[in-house]
Formats: sequence, structure tokens, C-alpha cells
Amino acid sequence: MLSDNEDIAISFIEMECEKAFINIEELMAEIDNTELNNTLIFPHMLNYDENYTVKKLFLICEYYGFAKELKNNKYNKEQIINWLVMFESDPKNSDIVSKRQNMWFYMNELKNDKFMRKFVLW
Repeated sequence: MLSDNEDIAISFIEMECEKAFINIEELMAEIDNTELNNTLIFPHMLNYDENYTVKKLFLICEYYGFAKELKNNKYNKEQIINWLVMFESDPKNSDIVSKRQNMWFYMNELKNDKFMRKFVLW
């Protein structure tokens, strides 16, 4: 237990993630040429289609670092969903996908709290 004259020090360290260059055309060609496992992929596609607006999908894409490319190429909702599902299904991306899902969960928890919702902008 701390006494009245003891201080507590807290420090935060901000870490930067390396963002790899992603070739959208190459990935979309891979999506078109790959047979997707519908039992695993389809529920994610359906969830994105039914529960997310294009604006929210772009927020996810922005988190992953490729929203600008999708906007520049004027992808529609279906193409954005295909891209997201393909990206999130790739085992190489499991760390960032898991982190993003965690962060979205925490944001929803904050939004659903009567007191904390005023601090969440999204």
C-alpha cells in the first residue's frame, strides 16, 4: 500500500508497426483466381455485408493500411468485403487482424457504457 508521500509513475511507449506495400490489383486477381473455402469465408462476408456500412468497412481498411488504394480504385462494397475477407483469412496477417478485432471490441464496450460513451468519437 502506498503512503501519502509516495508517487506513482506511469509511462507509455508508442510502437510503430511496419506497413508493407500491398498491391491491390495483385491481391484482387488472387481473390478471383482462388477457390475460397465457403464454410469459413462466407459467414465473414455475410457479417460485413449485413452489419457494416461502406464507411465502417473503410475504417477497417484504414486500420490495415490500404483504404487509400481502395478509394482511389473506387471499389464497391462487395469488392471491399472480398478484399477484407481475403486479407483477414491470410495467416500472415493474423496478428494485426486479432489486434484490430480486440480494439473494435474495446470500442464497442466503451460505447455501450453510460459514462464512457461520451469519450468515444466513433
